[in-house]
Order: sequence, then C-alpha cells, then structure tokens
Amino acid sequence: MLRLKMTVTGVKHCASAEGAKSAEEITLSAVYGPEGSPNGQWSKWTPSASLTMQISNPEAFDKVLPGQFVFVDLTVTTKEAI
Repeated sequence: MLRLKMTVTGVKHCASAEGAKSAEEITLSAVYGPEGSPNGQWSKWTPSASLTMQISNPEAFDKVLPGQFVFVDLTVTTKEAI
C-alpha cells in the first residue's frame, strides 16, 4: 500500500435544473513531505499529483472542505476484487 497526503484545493457544487445540489466535484493536490517524514515515502519520487473526483451521494456532501488534508491510500488489487 502507498499512502499519499493530499490537500483539498477545491470543492465545486453541481446543481440540477431545479437548483438542488446533485453532486460535488472535489479536487486534491499532493502535499510534499521531506525525506524521513510520513509523506516522504512517495513525495520524494513523485512530488506532484492531482486528483479530481465527483461525488453524487447526498450523504457524502459537505464532508470534505477546501484546505483540509486527507490521505489517499493506493492498494494494488485484482480486477475481480470488491
């Protein structure tokens, strides 16, 4: 597993034609960590990264806010894994 520390750089609210919130688009950017730090494992070799995702589950809205720090865990798996 590889753990990346990222910061939330943007949260865009998407609305339906009626004006109700229908989704959030969240943008994350890598946080650099010096060698020896918890984030240094990956950021020494990959000092830049970005991730954008769209959330359409209303129960997940407003859980992630701009300026927060989050971990993204990357775990290798098989195509069949759930």
